Amino acid sequence: MANFHAKLAATRVLDPACGSGNFLYVALQKLLDLQKEVIVFAQTHHDQSLPLTVSPQQLYGIEINPYAHELAQITAWIGYLQWRAQNGFEEMDDPVLRPLGNIQRMDAILAYDADGQPVEPAWPAAEVIIGNPPFLGGNKMRQELGDKMVDTLFKLSTAVPGFADLVCYWFEKAREQIQHGHTQRAGLISTNSIRGGANREVLRRIKETGDIFMAWADNPWVLDGAAVRVSLVGFDNGSHPIKRLDGQDVPAIHPDLTALVTLQLHHPCRKQNLSFLGTLKRCF
Repeated sequence: MANFHAKLAATRVLDPACGSGNFLYVALQKLLDLQKEVIVFAQTHHDQSLPLTVSPQQLYGIEINPYAHELAQITAWIGYLQWRAQNGFEEMDDPVLRPLGNIQRMDAILAYDADGQPVEPAWPAAEVIIGNPPFLGGNKMRQELGDKMVDTLFKLSTAVPGFADLVCYWFEKAREQIQHGHTQRAGLISTNSIRGGANREVLRRIKETGDIFMAWADNPWVLDGAAVRVSLVGFDNGSHPIKRLDGQDVPAIHPDLTALVTLQLHHPCRKQNLSFLGTLKRCF
């Protein structure tokens, strides 16, 4: 009981495109809810008093916009204070608000070293990565970001195919964090185009070094009157045994976010790398 209580207070959550902090706000609420359950259970069943130790200091964020960066810190604290007031934990040590240095103002996918050379920025280690990285199609990146930045990204992040959507850079970076042991799980949102074309390459790489354990392939997303279709993808190092696609248990989730088996043919009478669904038949 005490170990799980301490584990909750040590769990770090990173949103590497945090905006004004909405996803971090929700993550903090869930951590607080879980620890409250532990506190109540310990008191009820073991007559053991455990303190509330989950705090905003467990939240890590990356945001390039200066206004959103400042707002994210305030959002985290407001959410924390609201939760305490609503759940009977009003008393707090002064000062009530403290700096959140873990929410950094920086570019999440491109940085420059002391000599002005482009490098991949370092993300902080965190048990969980969550977020809603920017939706920007590969064919619009030059228009929005400029030729220099796009060309630099292409050279720096060779694992992401050219003309892939911007969001793919966050998926690949999160995959690297998991592969190197800096993160245990990630859950990111993309437009549903992540399932096909050049974008699907990042999901294929996730499957090579880990696995997709949860996904919603094609969900409606309405925000400020704009409606898009999104994919929600949860992935890890392959250790999670249960796979759920669109809320249903499945044997596996493939890079196109289906549970169907795709057969890759390498036969003289077929073009190499041709894929199809169905029963494999002899071609002679």
